[in-house]
Amino acid sequence: MINFLSRLRLFTGLSERLVWAFYLLLILQWNSHLPIRADEPAGEILLQDVTAAVQLAFQHRSPLTVKRHLHLMMGSGVGWLDYDNDGFPDLFCGQGEEWESALRKKQDTDLEWSNRLFRNAAGTQFQDVTQVSGLTGFGYAMGIAVGDYDHDGFDDLYVSVFGRNQLYANNGDGTFTDISQSAHVDHPGYGASCTWSDLDGDGLLDLYIANYLEIDREHYPICSRRVDGARFYFVCHPRYVPGEYDVIYRNLGNGKFLDVSKQAGLHAETPRQGLGVFAADYDLDGDQDIYVANDSVANQLWINDGRGHFTDQALIAGLAFNRAGDREAGMGLAGADYNGDDKLDLFVTNYFGETNTLYRNEGELFFLDVTDETGLAAPSRVRLGFGTSFVDLNNDGWEDLFVANGHVHDRLAQLGKREPFEQEPQLFKNESGSRFREISESAGAFFQTKQVGRGSAVADFNRDGLADLAVSHLNQPLVLLQNQSRSAGHSLSLQLVGRESNRSGIGATVEVNVGKRKLMRLRKGSSSYLSADEGRILTGLGGHSAAVSAKVTWQGGKSEIWTGLQPGRHYTLIEGNSDSQPSTQSHSE
Repeated sequence: MINFLSRLRLFTGLSERLVWAFYLLLILQWNSHLPIRADEPAGEILLQDVTAAVQLAFQHRSPLTVKRHLHLMMGSGVGWLDYDNDGFPDLFCGQGEEWESALRKKQDTDLEWSNRLFRNAAGTQFQDVTQVSGLTGFGYAMGIAVGDYDHDGFDDLYVSVFGRNQLYANNGDGTFTDISQSAHVDHPGYGASCTWSDLDGDGLLDLYIANYLEIDREHYPICSRRVDGARFYFVCHPRYVPGEYDVIYRNLGNGKFLDVSKQAGLHAETPRQGLGVFAADYDLDGDQDIYVANDSVANQLWINDGRGHFTDQALIAGLAFNRAGDREAGMGLAGADYNGDDKLDLFVTNYFGETNTLYRNEGELFFLDVTDETGLAAPSRVRLGFGTSFVDLNNDGWEDLFVANGHVHDRLAQLGKREPFEQEPQLFKNESGSRFREISESAGAFFQTKQVGRGSAVADFNRDGLADLAVSHLNQPLVLLQNQSRSAGHSLSLQLVGRESNRSGIGATVEVNVGKRKLMRLRKGSSSYLSADEGRILTGLGGHSAAVSAKVTWQGGKSEIWTGLQPGRHYTLIEGNSDSQPSTQSHSE
């Protein structure tokens, strides 16, 4: 080592003191990312397709046209919400639309072309309650966001659409009312991922919608070329279609919203082609910021000044491009503390031939692309990623990574390219925060099947203490994957209820103390691609079977600690009630 330092001095001209300082900095940086290992069981991860067994029958419909209209390739999202507050998450599925009949008035009985709501009957089967709930809705559904915007204790539903967006207010009696127009949130455009988040700190959930392209039925770009003397149509590249400004709707607290996008600073830059969105407090100043994954242009990190005004700091934060400075085709987004250093990291799915990108949070609002070092680069180059979820599948306390794959071009062979339209999904096991190892071949038959994957959303649908996955596909059936992992560790389920902060608890962070480890989890609004996980936070505890404590930091910075939480149970943590015993129920492990 002394010889190495001497050579470093020789080649750099640095003083001995500076060389030693540089060496110590390298050691500290290396040690800061060493995983903290504990005696968790390894846990073989297995996901089983139980869609038919639980009678969950949903077929996505997006018939492709001869001219290959772009939006027909993008698919629709899925969202978990416990709309009837029975303790089991229900599933909302966005539906596509046929181009030729889009203007034809649909009837409520045309369920094959409607969004669908499936009620979860105690984790054993799902019942189609679309009509009785009032959620029969048409149009090409894209993003789904779930949150209690009016603080009445029931989850409400927002759907972005290729057309006019929709807000469904939960009436609390098993039905919903479409209040899109009266609430002034029926934005006419091409909405993609959307999320609920309290962006101005007033305790009310606001809406952020990432818009994709500035197109409509009357002004629709069509791309083609001649191949062997015949006209050949293909999906237009989004980089050459104008982007559309994202939208922020401020919640006024009276059932109405106000479009504050321009005042909030979103018009300070040229509009971009947004697809994924993930809200969190990236600069740790107590308010919610927004990260947007854009398609083939620079990504954006909108930093909140605390009053609902935003500036894009993605470039200086290291989140605009990959480590080579290349812009990528951002689709889906997932956020988690993958390496156990108590900082939120980000994962972005990208185009075929690019890598998906893992950005490690280095602190002080700086992120580092560590895709290669963590083993995620090579496996993603031959896939086109859409939906993605951080999810601890074997309850070892380390969040694993799921990716749904599928192309947007089905005619590439005619252009001489060998890029498959249908592709296998992928699953990566988190190796104690140091690397990810692909385990797709052993994780279940679903991962051996080529599909056109789009959205993904996480929920423990049968309340057995294991996280499950719903996956949407383009022009194919939805798939529900039940977690049947062997030798999985213990888990703890938490539901946050805000009082001063938003009632859904969105934006809060939870730190669970498990022996010498601290597990940081986030109450998310929406993530993945066009999708929304269930509101409960499920935390794997590994082999730890003793009581644990949980520190909740609500939006705004106020913290509370609950102690004596038993593994294998579910707790409801109400803001301001940390001195009292939280309500609890058990789940079987």
